[in-house]
Amino acid sequence: MQRAMQITKDDTGLTEAAAATPAKAMTQTQIGAIGEVTVAAQLMLGSEGRFSPFLPFADDDGIDLIVYDKVTGCSLPVQVKARTSAKLGKSDTIVFDVRRKTFSEHDDAFLLAILLDMTGGRILRAWLIPMAELGAIARVKAEKLSITPSAKEASKDRYSPYRCADMSEVSWRLASYLDGRDIT
Repeated sequence: MQRAMQITKDDTGLTEAAAATPAKAMTQTQIGAIGEVTVAAQLMLGSEGRFSPFLPFADDDGIDLIVYDKVTGCSLPVQVKARTSAKLGKSDTIVFDVRRKTFSEHDDAFLLAILLDMTGGRILRAWLIPMAELGAIARVKAEKLSITPSAKEASKDRYSPYRCADMSEVSWRLASYLDGRDIT
């Protein structure tokens, strides 16, 4: 007969079972999911409730969020690409790839590439790129389009016009786009 494990908490607050389980690195799928829900929450906060983001049941077409604007009644598809600060190299550049299979130069769609701080759950940097412009600024490869922006705040790379200081700026740019104003 098997004995049930007694669950007790130690000084760290972890259960005995959790403390005995070795930690594994997060998968890119987990990082992506964290990025998507963090972006959704930050868009609501940054827009002061103007935006209501929705997660599709499936993202077969590379759409991770549908951002509904309560002011205009319009919705925008957003593909979120998340990387962590742990992935930064010596050059402080980050690689974000969009599969050509899911890429569409839709006029009203956006790529939101984000750099996540996994220890605090914060978005350190963000780049909001209209999908209609992605093909012109990305490195086009056989199966994907790649962008490699610098994480440095003052960098002057080809992606700096798309860099946002925080998610409030991302929200402002999306609202400006929906209101018919220039966003860069």
